[in-house]
Amino acid sequence: MEITDILLYASTFIVMLDIFNIRRKNETTFLNERLPTIAAACVLVCFKYLYMASAYITNDFRIADVYYYSSSGLGFMERLYATWAGSGGSWLFMAFLYAAGYLIIRLSQGENKEHYPVYQFLNVLFMFILVVLLYNNPLETLTFTPIEGKGLNPLLKTPWMLIHPPIVFIGYVMAFFSMAFTFGKDASSPRLSRGLAAIAWLFLTLGIAIGGVWAYEVLGWGGYWGWDPVETSSLVPWITLTAYFHMISLVTKTKSMSQDFMNMVTSALIIFATAITRGGLAQSVHDFGESPIGYVLLTMMVVVIAYFVINKRRKGYSLFEFEFNTDSVYSTAMSLSFLSLVMIAVVCMWGIIFPIVNSGLTGGDVSMDIEFFNKWCYPFVLLFLAGLIGCHLSDKLTVKTYGGVLGGIIVLGFIGAFIGFPTPNMLANLGIPMTIAAMLAVTYNTVTSLMRKPNSRTVSRGLIHLGTTLIMAGILVGNSLTTDYGEIVAVPDSSKSLGDITLEFGEFTIIEPFGEILTSTAPMEVGHEAAGLMIPITVRDGNTELTEDVYIMLYNIHGVVTRPTVVRSLGYDVYLVLHQTQTVYRSLAHTLGGMPFAPDEFVVSVIKFPLMNLIWLGTILMSIGILVPITRMRKSPE
Repeated sequence: MEITDILLYASTFIVMLDIFNIRRKNETTFLNERLPTIAAACVLVCFKYLYMASAYITNDFRIADVYYYSSSGLGFMERLYATWAGSGGSWLFMAFLYAAGYLIIRLSQGENKEHYPVYQFLNVLFMFILVVLLYNNPLETLTFTPIEGKGLNPLLKTPWMLIHPPIVFIGYVMAFFSMAFTFGKDASSPRLSRGLAAIAWLFLTLGIAIGGVWAYEVLGWGGYWGWDPVETSSLVPWITLTAYFHMISLVTKTKSMSQDFMNMVTSALIIFATAITRGGLAQSVHDFGESPIGYVLLTMMVVVIAYFVINKRRKGYSLFEFEFNTDSVYSTAMSLSFLSLVMIAVVCMWGIIFPIVNSGLTGGDVSMDIEFFNKWCYPFVLLFLAGLIGCHLSDKLTVKTYGGVLGGIIVLGFIGAFIGFPTPNMLANLGIPMTIAAMLAVTYNTVTSLMRKPNSRTVSRGLIHLGTTLIMAGILVGNSLTTDYGEIVAVPDSSKSLGDITLEFGEFTIIEPFGEILTSTAPMEVGHEAAGLMIPITVRDGNTELTEDVYIMLYNIHGVVTRPTVVRSLGYDVYLVLHQTQTVYRSLAHTLGGMPFAPDEFVVSVIKFPLMNLIWLGTILMSIGILVPITRMRKSPE
């Protein structure tokens, strides 16, 4: 048994001991009264991750994960983020974040009995995380000692790999901590729960946005969102957390746990999303394959739900209470917003769960396509925008006039859909008036409110809602006006007119073989990692001229990998992908074999995405809006 395995078993034992001590209400201390027993478990888990990181940095290929996901040719930062490239490594990294955060909570909040229910719940989650690590140990050793590694997947060799997974994991951990403080008995617990939920919301927002950029720029999916099961399962907790922040004004009973209930739902859905990603419960373009871990995580999800329900019901709280209040425009708008978010989450969950259930019952593989999600989420998105209008014009409208305004906007949408204006897409035309009206309402109310009484809450709400409307505008108009020019057959040093734009192609540059990886284990042989081709492409649109290099690579292990090139301008993006053809592949294979030559013909696909900057700007505004109240959290009692 390896020393790291002993550390993990020791951590599990210490967590069990802490659970026992807390239940006895007699905390056993470690070293002194200020340092709880659980500190040892947290430190051991952190040490285990740091040990794995050092194995990557020092090229210890005896460790299986280092062998499969690294090589000596990787740079320092690439070796660092390779530590969370595999399923076991990513779990250990999340355990590291959880342990570090839990240790900070225990040391900062102290060992008073008011926090024992919080610590009890966190210990239960900690136990499940450790059980997963015991099963999926990333530090298992090989039966032989390789002289080199197999290298990192080229699609993971990107700065987004350094940023995206840690941000998502931090968001997940903060959501767990937020739920834990719903069990707290002291006066500060509700504020801590809301503050941690806000931090989780910020990181989940950034995580989804950065994941979209990664898919758009690196993975070559032809867009920033494809409704893949892993993408969708990560979106649902964000939606329910957004609904959580809409519950404050909708709760009327003092003993209602509606907001805490939404917090619990978010935590349960995060575990479900992890089961989808790491457990292989659904077919996805970026999962880790089928694994029993998925069922362990589903068990963990059930335990979280049961733990919450039993504890709250025992104290006489109603778990969830919602009343569609139409007494005022504001309450009506908030009710619409909350219901729309819940329904979007329900549609997304059905799109994920149905294929899993169908596969289990029939053995057949089915999936919900993009059209399903777009079609069924769309009306509820428009309902949410209608809620934004009422929320920001509540002091200007009565309930009757609010209904009349929404009716007029809907009529405008139907007219636009009927006459085909302003886009060729009927559904987009239906939603554009609602989007514009929401944008104007948010802008008007934010500006006038700041002129009367500037405060951070107004700034925060205005930025979040304005960002939402900008994203919606970019999606509706941008997707409707997207131009797919298809696959263009071309030759080097030529040009192609595509109507509104012209492409000019340069000459190929051969990328000589580079890197070293282990290509054979018996006998051990080291070969070049990859070779490639690069060609500059200039996009001309009137007086505008933009040039970018387009690449295609052949990897010894991963095969042909083509990464899209995005040519950006203020109003649109041109998306270029160099395709594998027989001529191109022959050129790549000969180059990797040491006999390079450039192809005399190639195929490139071209897509023009308008208004992409609106989507990225909206995401930035939303993130800033979420960050504003967090920076003031310590200054305000609520």
